Amino acid sequence: MASPESPDAPAALSGVPPDPDPRPESVSHLRRYVSLRGPNARMWMTAAYFSAVLTVGFVLVVGSMLWHVSREESTVGSVSLWASAGLVMLFVGPGSNVFLLRGLPQRITRQGISADSDGVTLLQERKWWFPGEGTFIAWREIRRIREVHIGGRRLTHFIEFVLHTHRTDAELPGWAESADGLGLEAVDAPTQFYVQVPKDPKEKILKMIELTAPSPSIVERTPPLR
Repeated sequence: MASPESPDAPAALSGVPPDPDPRPESVSHLRRYVSLRGPNARMWMTAAYFSAVLTVGFVLVVGSMLWHVSREESTVGSVSLWASAGLVMLFVGPGSNVFLLRGLPQRITRQGISADSDGVTLLQERKWWFPGEGTFIAWREIRRIREVHIGGRRLTHFIEFVLHTHRTDAELPGWAESADGLGLEAVDAPTQFYVQVPKDPKEKILKMIELTAPSPSIVERTPPLR
């Protein structure tokens, strides 16, 4: 009969693989996240609130007009006035609801860029009828990550991703933009795309990648483009 294990031997954790890189400088324990949910989310929520209020107003106006007409307590001029107000509210209220309800979940859901020892993830989480979208990029796929500024007095900030591997448009988030679409010079690479970010989160994202990536040199900083 085989002898029992020595009580001094450490017990193996079932289902947990060994640490592939136990060195102190390993980044396996790092997991960082920068949110890209900014002022646009509050703007969309405010617009949805006012659209709902106008929708209620439209229902009240039309209902009041029909009630007065049915009781024969209205004139042609008053009916025209009520109908004009109802038409305006129809387009501003219920009409805009179609557009707002379609895009609202995508604008207010949790979204951002995260980085850990495996790579970078660009994510918009699922919310209500928005199915969510995103992509994961392993560190070995990334040739460079670069900050790009477009514009003159009012700059628009982007982060450029250049990859060694090929990704189709369907494999990238819907909010990723191409060099051609932005009027920028394309590089000789299998995949190149841009993500628009606010100024302050942009710097946080670049620092996050520099601290988390196996090689911080993949991050390139450039002067503003004119």
